[in-house]
Amino acid sequence: MRIINSVSVSAMALFFASGAAHAAATNISAMQSTIKYSKTATAASGFGNYARATSTVVYDPATDTYTVRDTGSLTIKSSFGPANVSSSNATFVTYTKGTNETFRRLNNNASNPLIVLTYVDYGQWRRTSTAAGTTSVNDTYLVFGTKAPSSAVTSGTGSYSTIVDGTFIDKTGSYAVSGNGTFNADFSHGTIAYSTIASATPETSGTAFSFGTMTGSGSIAVRGASFAGRGATNGTGYAMDVNGNFYGPAAQEIGGLFHIRGNGGSGTGAIVGN
Repeated sequence: MRIINSVSVSAMALFFASGAAHAAATNISAMQSTIKYSKTATAASGFGNYARATSTVVYDPATDTYTVRDTGSLTIKSSFGPANVSSSNATFVTYTKGTNETFRRLNNNASNPLIVLTYVDYGQWRRTSTAAGTTSVNDTYLVFGTKAPSSAVTSGTGSYSTIVDGTFIDKTGSYAVSGNGTFNADFSHGTIAYSTIASATPETSGTAFSFGTMTGSGSIAVRGASFAGRGATNGTGYAMDVNGNFYGPAAQEIGGLFHIRGNGGSGTGAIVGN
């Protein structure tokens, strides 16, 4: 929630939301990060957190189709539309292609029990291949939406409730990351501070655990209405860094990528807030 004085902002639906009428496909500004790893039934190896990148998500309203691209190769793309929907509920829409490719997108609607967003969305694009009992995984998290103008982050403050959604890898296996927290912005001084409580749920092997409370601070870049924060290592040995943008005409929401590091593991994913 952005806290400002003497400004009234009317509600505005995402320009890429379902039901929006557009004559042509729209390139939506995005940022993304990929983590690649190999896993067996009892362990994971060869994991690495790949550099985040600016990107685009192409949305075609005529076919209600999203096209995403690989972080490392711009020529590798994949499109997901209604024919690919394998499951859909108030929280997520999941698209499936074949047996080794999925795209799980936050369902932007006013009744989403996880978080209600208007100006930003995120998704997880997963590609896998299995040979001789080892599965190679490519997890790409994309955050995309209507970025705030520079004029929205020059004065006042913002206080946001956040969620995180990602993948963490260590030698014991792969884990789904989830959690929530707070994110505070002081636009007048160009600073941010955040706190997140997150947990790890094993996907194949390992034992569920908590990362504890991870905190950090950083700065706001007026040009581009972006932010970056560095986390402090907590008592359980983990830290979380963030990079992202403010979204909406008055910076009502935030969205970005996180990187969790510590105890020989590495993780990445999306952080969004309202």
